[in-house]
Amino acid sequence: MSGPHVGRSRPRVEDRPLLTGVGTFVGDLAPPAAAHAVFLRSPLAHAHLTGVDTTAACALSGVRAIFTADDLSLPPLHPPIENPAAFSPPRPLLAQHVVRFVGEPVAVVVADDPYVAEDALDLIELDLDPLPPVLDPVAACESDSPALHPATSNVLYDARFEGGDLDGAFATAAVTIERTFRHPRLAAVPMEGRGAVAQPERDGVALWSSTQAPHRLATIVAELLGVAAHQVRVRCPDVGGGFGQKAHVYPEEVLTAWLALHLRHPVRWLEDRVENLLAASHARDQQVRVRVAADGDGRLLAIDADVICDQGAYGVFPHGHVLEALGTPSMIPGPYRLPAYRYRSRSVATNKSPEGAYRGVGLPVSTFVHERVMDVLAEELAIDRAEIRRRNLIGAAELPHTTLTSQRYDSGDYAAALDRALAAAGYDGFAERQAVARDDGRLRGLGICCYVEYTGINSRVFKGRGMVGIAGSDGAHITLTPDGRAVVWTTLPGIGQGSDTTFGQLVADRLGLQPDDVEIARPDTGVGGLHGTGTFASRSAVSGGGALDRAGAELESRLKADAADRLEIDAGDLRLNGGRVEVVGSPGHGLTIAELVAAAEPDRYRVSASFDPPALAYPYATHVCEVEVDPGTGHVAVVHYAIVEDCGTVINPQIVEGQVHGATAQGIGGALLEEMVYTDDGQLITASLMDYLVRTAGDIPPFDVSHLAIPAPDSPTGAKGVGEGGTLAPPAALANAVGDALGREFNALPLRPEDVRAAIC
Repeated sequence: MSGPHVGRSRPRVEDRPLLTGVGTFVGDLAPPAAAHAVFLRSPLAHAHLTGVDTTAACALSGVRAIFTADDLSLPPLHPPIENPAAFSPPRPLLAQHVVRFVGEPVAVVVADDPYVAEDALDLIELDLDPLPPVLDPVAACESDSPALHPATSNVLYDARFEGGDLDGAFATAAVTIERTFRHPRLAAVPMEGRGAVAQPERDGVALWSSTQAPHRLATIVAELLGVAAHQVRVRCPDVGGGFGQKAHVYPEEVLTAWLALHLRHPVRWLEDRVENLLAASHARDQQVRVRVAADGDGRLLAIDADVICDQGAYGVFPHGHVLEALGTPSMIPGPYRLPAYRYRSRSVATNKSPEGAYRGVGLPVSTFVHERVMDVLAEELAIDRAEIRRRNLIGAAELPHTTLTSQRYDSGDYAAALDRALAAAGYDGFAERQAVARDDGRLRGLGICCYVEYTGINSRVFKGRGMVGIAGSDGAHITLTPDGRAVVWTTLPGIGQGSDTTFGQLVADRLGLQPDDVEIARPDTGVGGLHGTGTFASRSAVSGGGALDRAGAELESRLKADAADRLEIDAGDLRLNGGRVEVVGSPGHGLTIAELVAAAEPDRYRVSASFDPPALAYPYATHVCEVEVDPGTGHVAVVHYAIVEDCGTVINPQIVEGQVHGATAQGIGGALLEEMVYTDDGQLITASLMDYLVRTAGDIPPFDVSHLAIPAPDSPTGAKGVGEGGTLAPPAALANAVGDALGREFNALPLRPEDVRAAIC
């Protein structure tokens, strides 16, 4: 797709209402006399739940009702995973008989005031018989480990793959290495926590939710509440960040809707920061052990990987427990030629909060593995770190290239990204800078990371994974108004990534409008008969852009056909420009869109469309960072950070820059600071932002970003996803840089100052 607005840095239309305080979030919604719901959460990681006494709490003035699992007749959230290697345990809306992680909801209090509801929580008495917690995912794989779910072991997913002559490769290799890599458990920490507001509406319920997937939320709420699909309407207000965490449906959202329907009264639920860190989904908690074979020139011959993912107590809905266990091993080959590959991948249940999607979903771990492997091989063979990557990178002329794991890399030039990033980072002069720093007692290091990722996942891939509860397609609805403007609804909520701006540009170019004449309305499952996947997996520009392109094309066709009839001219001689349908070569001869809308039947210019991407898109990048390590404290300061990326067609350069900057900032935080830490009895001790440290604006260096912008051949817009890629590279780039500065290997994250200092000593 091309036009006067695509490729231009139009200012973000989302920012003014948010920065001036007139945005509307779930917390701003307050139906008259709404009641407030709060959840009693398990204080233990693993225990038999033998009793819940709510007598004193129910007697508290202002308490409307208290419900436990025994008071509900609702089925559990059960992720629909159809994969022969997977067992998907159900997740109760409120714990019954057994609690499986600290923070699991046990009861819900509904009161006239949120403070009264909180007071009531303190009066509820739980009778818990502690059970041994299962916290180590490796130990949980053993047959003698206590099983968290009946009728299954703790290994909820166990898959094996082998392609190529692995044994022959290891037998003939000039060098073999073995390493174990560890990535910690992280939290998404969106600025706005989870929340929902529900109220009865006619014969059903209206639900406002801070969600990334409103249409899937609507369908499962209807299913669990036992009502028809049309009786549940989900609307999205402004969403204050999600990063994947809000792509799931949680028990609290379903229960908020049920409470409103059951009590015939509006109900609000808003979590606090502790609840978000404690009970919303986590991510990334993996251990990967690899054996690698290479020839004497450093070219990869084979990788043998064992991937263990700590899933926590349950799978998330609807993605289940296979997100990272499928994603990480599929991309461990990275952007490199790999003749032979074998892996075993397991998703393991433990007594921790469930793991789900978080920006990058498994690929930061696979990138950490293959880029640490590159540096280790370079050291073993005394080959320059950049050169060993050049020798292994798949060439531009080799694309499209299908890997052993059936990833079809579509377009690009990986070597060009590497060379440009090295030039931007001043790689040729680094050895001199490093030597000068050492003479001054300063420890300098440089790290390189190359990666490729998949974006815009389609229905075929979701179905192939067994994730049959995810559509894989997305929808768009466009209505032309009597004043000649366009109003757009999609199945993809804006969560801060600037999609309103981007979608507005795409629609404006298709319909010959100015972007200011396109309104992107908040998603509403009651509009347009839409169904779709939602905003995650970097799909907005690919899947959402495709749906908008189809809907816009249909409107364009109708406008031209109607104008052709009135002007008595062939539709092929018309074009849309400046809010008019005009004759090519005679711009003064034509009709305004407003005139055509006024003369048309009521639904003539209301069009819905869906789009299921025919193939995945594969953006890629090289990050090169230079760091300085304080030998006294172990503090890692980023001196320079260069990025060369290819997200295909750049629809709005400002939006793309913001996505690259934001994702890279999160990746740096995950590499240097962040880790969800549990005690031996399963208590989370990083349940506040005093203990779970995130990077602030003052901690983030300037980024030197440039783009290759090679269009994706199977994307209607030419765009590849850009929202997640920046998180993939920093863990590996920083580990490689700090290792270079200290002459040590760093194969586990985060790179805490105390651990770095210990390596110096």
